Amino acid sequence: MRIQILGTAAAEAWPALFCACDTCVRARAAGGKNFRSRSSIQIDDIYKIDLPPDTYHHVVTHGLDLSALAYLFFTHSHGDHFDIAEMEYFRPPFAHNLKNTPVRIYGNSKVIGAIETRHMPSNPPFELTTLEPFIPIKAGNLTFTPIIAQHEPREQCLNYVVESDSASFLYASDSGEYKSDTLDYLYNRKLDLLIIECTQGTMPVPSTYHMSFDAVLRLRDKLIKSGTVKSDVRTVITHFSHNIGLMHDEFEAIANPEGVEVAYDGIVLEV
Repeated sequence: MRIQILGTAAAEAWPALFCACDTCVRARAAGGKNFRSRSSIQIDDIYKIDLPPDTYHHVVTHGLDLSALAYLFFTHSHGDHFDIAEMEYFRPPFAHNLKNTPVRIYGNSKVIGAIETRHMPSNPPFELTTLEPFIPIKAGNLTFTPIIAQHEPREQCLNYVVESDSASFLYASDSGEYKSDTLDYLYNRKLDLLIIECTQGTMPVPSTYHMSFDAVLRLRDKLIKSGTVKSDVRTVITHFSHNIGLMHDEFEAIANPEGVEVAYDGIVLEV
């Protein structure tokens, strides 16, 4: 699988949209890997997880062809992951010659209900499926299994285990530390790659709904102990808030000695 992390920021992006804090000022001056857009990943050209408001930026910056999109999975309904207005542009006269219609779209009941209310009466070129946690979905050559994230208490937010015939990875976006049901599921899997949110970075105040760097290390240690991953499993962190106050190279200086990679917009991972 070829996985491209298209955006690596939390909801406010980085530098944050309306912010003049020292971190955002430094990011604007430094540029490069310190420019972070809202989170999404693409797999093998035809699979995508989340549709953020920066999707057009991702298309033109990374040379994507979303007319080839066949499967779109959502983690939850927050606007930085689910820009429902953009879904209007799947259909003519805004889009022509889509290669894989109907595009198959998957999400929790809140996401699917919102799409049905807004778009389905007009017969759009996609099909909707409401996901159930821990029930795998066969999507072309890959299998996506939704797992329960700890994020928004008013809806059942999802992360994903994605598997091919030869490899598998965890995409953990927008979640605090997992509870026992999700951990028990993961303990019975074999994973080759971990992509884990790290919204809180090294900030001293923990969050129930996002992970810190210490929480990432705890999760990796649990998965190593259970045999889910090898001790040297590739671990990549993403989904950063500007409030962590660290430029890309500053976070690398903390993470790399622990065997953790700090993602940047556009990074490509092969598994």
